Amino acid sequence: MIVEVLETARFRLRPILEDDPHDRAAFCQLYTDPEVMARVMPALTRDAAGALFDRVVRWSRGNSPGHRFWMIDDRASGSAAGVAGFLRDGGEAEIGVLLRREWWNSGVSSETFVTLIAHGFGPMGLALISAERPDDDHARIIDRLLGRFGFRRTPERASAPGRCRWELPRSVRTRRQTVI
Repeated sequence: MIVEVLETARFRLRPILEDDPHDRAAFCQLYTDPEVMARVMPALTRDAAGALFDRVVRWSRGNSPGHRFWMIDDRASGSAAGVAGFLRDGGEAEIGVLLRREWWNSGVSSETFVTLIAHGFGPMGLALISAERPDDDHARIIDRLLGRFGFRRTPERASAPGRCRWELPRSVRTRRQTVI
C-alpha cells in the first residue's frame, strides 16, 4: 500500500517513510515531552521514543495495510506541528494526533481529522475508526471534537478501566455524508 501525502487548507500530512533526522527529532520531542504526553500516556524516554520512531518508519513502509503515520507540517512555515496516525487492527484503526504545545487550541486536530477520516474510510478501506484516552475532565473536550464527525462514546469497549473510547463506523459516516 502506498502511503499518500494528505493535504488540508493549512497543513501537509507527509508520510513518515524514512529515518529523516528532522522528523526523528520532532517525533521524539513530542513523545518525550511530559506536558504533551500528559493526556495520552507517560512520556517516553529518549531511547524509547527513538525505538518507537524506528517502528513507525517500518510500519509506514509496509506493503500490507497496517499502521500509518504522518508528520503534520504547517504549509506556511514548513515547520512540524505534530504527528498523526492510525493504529490498525484488521478493518478497524485507532486515530490519533499529537501536537507541539504552540499548536494547541488552534484547530489543527479538527482540520487534520477531516482528511484522516476520509483517508481511513477511503483508500485504507476501514470499517471503523476509534479513539481512546483516559476518561478525565479533558475527555469532555474530546467529546466535542469527535462528536462533530459522528463519533459516539463506547466506554464499554475501552481497553482498560478508567479509559474512554469513541467509535465511528463506516455506516454512520456514510449516513452523515448523505444528510449533509
